[in-house]
This record gives sequence, structure tokens and C-alpha cells, in this order.
Amino acid sequence: MSDFDLKDVKKLEDLKKACKEFFELEKPYGWMIEELANSFYEKDSEIQGNYLTAIGLFCYSEAIGREIMHYRHPGTSRNRFSGKDCFNFFLREYMGYGSILDKWQDVYKWYRHGLCHEYKIDGPTTTGVFVYYQDILAFQGMGVDTTKGILLSEKSSKRMFILLPYLEDFVKGIEKFLKEKSGM
Repeated sequence: MSDFDLKDVKKLEDLKKACKEFFELEKPYGWMIEELANSFYEKDSEIQGNYLTAIGLFCYSEAIGREIMHYRHPGTSRNRFSGKDCFNFFLREYMGYGSILDKWQDVYKWYRHGLCHEYKIDGPTTTGVFVYYQDILAFQGMGVDTTKGILLSEKSSKRMFILLPYLEDFVKGIEKFLKEKSGM
């Protein structure tokens, strides 16, 4: 496995090429990455994503968190752990979202639950799901960590989801778990 970097990806073929080597990962992880890569499309020569891509990323984050928790606690039922606990565990321990989860206790409710059950990110001002950060300097000025895909700001009531940074962290999280599992 190599460094998975989507920061400069601007074309759909580049996104799929970056994901390609991960398609061969053990099942179901490779399938998840392939399905996610295939959910992006191109319009007006730009990569586009949609709410279904976002829902998939959040549901897969919860599912992988459940698998890892089950792996760490052999002999226990997968159902022993709540969906929120599994989701938060994967984001915190494997994707590097601990500071966001520490600051914002309801990320699961607003994002994963909101998208899956209400087809929107919950919140007073939700501006949606995007592939890239539209105006990085403006978001940095609001105190947003623009290296992460979950956008929350104390200076603004905006809640957004940015697909490519989250996908990158998601794949790196899977890599981290597989290295841990293989004893590397």
C-alpha cells in the first residue's frame, strides 16, 4: 500500500486510478473503496459527488468501526456496540477526527443520522455536500480544519461535508487497521 493522496485530484480518471490499488484489499474493504470511487461522476470536466456518496461514506465508517471493535473484542457480539460508538471509534482512532469529535458531540447525529434518515445534514444552516472545499481561505478564517471532510465552525452555523478529504482519511483509516491486523 502507498500514500493515498487526493489533494490534487481534479479529474475522475485520476480519482479512480488513485483508488485502483486498494480495490484488491481483503473483502469487504476493497469493494467499499471501489463502490465509493464509482459513485463519483464527471460533469463539465469536474468531479462531482452526491448525497448517496456521503451516505455511503458515513455508513461504511460505522460498519468498519464495528468490525474493528469486534476484532478487538473477540467472542463478543457485533451488536454489543452502538452505531454511534462504532462510527466515533473509527473516526477518532483511525481517521484522525478526534479533535472534531471532542469539540462537537453530535457529529454522528448531525451527519450520519441526518443524511441516512432525513437526507440532509442536521443543523441551523446546512450548506450541503461538496467534492472540494470551495474557498479554503474563508473556511480557515472561520477556524475550520480544511484537511478534514467534516466542516463545523464555532464562528458560523454552517455544517458541510467535503467528500474527497473524508474519502482520503477513510482509506487511510482502513490501511491503518489492516496494518494493525497483520501485525505490521
